[in-house]
Amino acid sequence: PSVSVLGDSTFTHSGMTGLLDAVIRGSSVTIIISDNSTTGMTGGQESHATGRLEEICRGIGVDEKHIRTITPLRKNHEENIRVMKEEFEFRGVSVIIAARECIQTAGKRKRAESSNQ
Repeated sequence: PSVSVLGDSTFTHSGMTGLLDAVIRGSSVTIIISDNSTTGMTGGQESHATGRLEEICRGIGVDEKHIRTITPLRKNHEENIRVMKEEFEFRGVSVIIAARECIQTAGKRKRAESSNQ
């Protein structure tokens, strides 16, 4: 099987067409989308996919049983490895969404929240 890794904003700009091709062809591929809910390369705007990645992947034709979300934190390591192994072994199209807020935008948000108190 093949594995592809891309960010959430890159997925909306150019990754959806590749995912659609994989679905149409029934490829054995796992797409890992790093969802940090921001477009970091252009200054931290909200990604067009924020809150919609699962819905978009279902709409493209990925079986919802093979759209999995993980949270990349040390405390979740064993569970994340288990999910990844399951999807790597699946012979078809699967998507793993690794969702965690961008550290830069998290810092800005926390500073703004503390200054508003």
